[in-house]
Amino acid sequence: MSKILLTGANGFVGSHIAEALVAAKHQVTCIVRKTSNLNWLNGISVSYKYGDLSDEKFLNEAVKDVDAVIHCAGAVRAMNIEGYFKSNVGNTKKLCEAVLKSNPNLKKFVFISTQAAMGPSVSETLRKVNDKENPVSDYGLSKLEAERELKNTLNRKVPFTILRPASVYGPRDKDIFIFFNLVHKHLRPITIKKRLIQLVYVKDVAKAAVLSLENSKTDNNTYYVAEETSYTWSDVGRIIAESMGRRTVPVPLPDFIFKLAGIAVQSFSYITKKAAVLNKQKITEMLQERWTADNSAAKKDLGLEFTKLEIASKITYNWYLSNKYF
Repeated sequence: MSKILLTGANGFVGSHIAEALVAAKHQVTCIVRKTSNLNWLNGISVSYKYGDLSDEKFLNEAVKDVDAVIHCAGAVRAMNIEGYFKSNVGNTKKLCEAVLKSNPNLKKFVFISTQAAMGPSVSETLRKVNDKENPVSDYGLSKLEAERELKNTLNRKVPFTILRPASVYGPRDKDIFIFFNLVHKHLRPITIKKRLIQLVYVKDVAKAAVLSLENSKTDNNTYYVAEETSYTWSDVGRIIAESMGRRTVPVPLPDFIFKLAGIAVQSFSYITKKAAVLNKQKITEMLQERWTADNSAAKKDLGLEFTKLEIASKITYNWYLSNKYF
């Protein structure tokens, strides 16, 4: 049993990591705010440290006496680039500095980054994690800069592992749920232009984080985490529909519809002063020709076998049903 400090535990991915850590018999402490919704952690045997990741004094105390840190917290939506950088870059740097100051013998620091930090593929060849990055959004740029801050700060003084998941889906997700909801209503949106994406089941991300903790092969390495199959949006809709046992009507959507939707939602976001899931930059990401990369290093070093969409989409749909999302 190891003592693990987990950030972002109350979120979609973080709550699954918390579950996986407890199942692996680790002692888990979660950093959360007093205002955090902890519903997804109910029934999981974890303890809490209440504070803010921007509070250096709090972080210096929080990282003491733990064996490893899994940093999953971060902003996936913000009003502007400053919001992304403050949360994703600034807080990551402060957490790393706290480790060096208060727990320099930490055994492992695992950082949950994103495929968005890598950027889309520029050819039919699968991207490698050591290829030159080309993020196309402020979110991706901020996560890439967070990776760089982590490397520069820890600088091999503390071993780290960086995980870059593709688009994550699974129980509790509220973003890709939009796609499940459309299929539930017998609609299957497809892009007119062929586009390829890879996906990853949330429990596979959690498994990758846990497997990284005590695996020296992952020290100071970065991994792309995704099912190896590349799907078109039509493939995704068809497979989800089949897993649901529902017939769907294909709805071809030209690019300008996506762009108009992004502009409309972002304009409304400015009015309400609340960051939206969908915005112009998210649409820019969605309209890239290929989001494909090589997962072979993760399979080799971590021993991961990724869950197929056919299986995980059925599990996810049944969870949405049982939790009355439809």
